[in-house]
Amino acid sequence: MLQLRQPLVSVIIPAYNAEKTISSTINSVLNQTYTNLEIIIVDDGSEDSTAELTAKFAIKDKRIVLIKQANAGVAKARNLAIAKSRGEYIAPIDADDIWFPQKIEKQLQCILDSSLS
Repeated sequence: MLQLRQPLVSVIIPAYNAEKTISSTINSVLNQTYTNLEIIIVDDGSEDSTAELTAKFAIKDKRIVLIKQANAGVAKARNLAIAKSRGEYIAPIDADDIWFPQKIEKQLQCILDSSLS
């Protein structure tokens, strides 16, 4: 685990009709070994239960922010999340992807190590 500096990482998840995969995606982010995260999920006008499933996660974990917008496409959803982010780093993930538990920790360590060189 990173010891010195713990910058905030903004995880960005655009989601459209992702009810079948969004829970696995969110869990893979919540299970990261690096925990100084904000998780911004933009529901892009889903017509399924994506927003409701995401809202349940947001109630349990204050790092999760759900933003709803009318369907405008993945790029606009991603850009909205980035505009609302507060992190020093952005970590995008699609609503149907999962991460290994050390993904953020290892990537951030590489970034911080290279800045010390």
